[in-house]
Amino acid sequence: MTAAAPRSFRSVSKKVPAQDHHGARPLEKSFRKSRRRVRVSEDAGLAWFARQLWRAFPEATSENELADLVAELLTTDARDVHPRTVRNWLRGENTPHFRYMLAVLSLAGAEAVFDLIDENAS
Repeated sequence: MTAAAPRSFRSVSKKVPAQDHHGARPLEKSFRKSRRRVRVSEDAGLAWFARQLWRAFPEATSENELADLVAELLTTDARDVHPRTVRNWLRGENTPHFRYMLAVLSLAGAEAVFDLIDENAS
């Protein structure tokens, strides 16, 4: 006896109405809106981290100098941090790992935590 072939997700999803079960706005439209909000908050978080890098190293006079200082400090025997990686963090092109965020926060001081809670504080 052969088992019936399982129905694919696509065949099931064609029968799902464009609106949610309460008859509100279409699901696709709400999904797009939520993705945009996530991107905005992610950009704000990356900009916040870049400000903390500058705060942790006030002696840096240029992006390249800051990248060199940060890379030198964060490099360990187990992990190498390159100045180019730091420049990508400064420009918001890459997200730093949490271990680096903690290290930078400890250097930036307690004020950095208050900035995280209330951006209007500084």
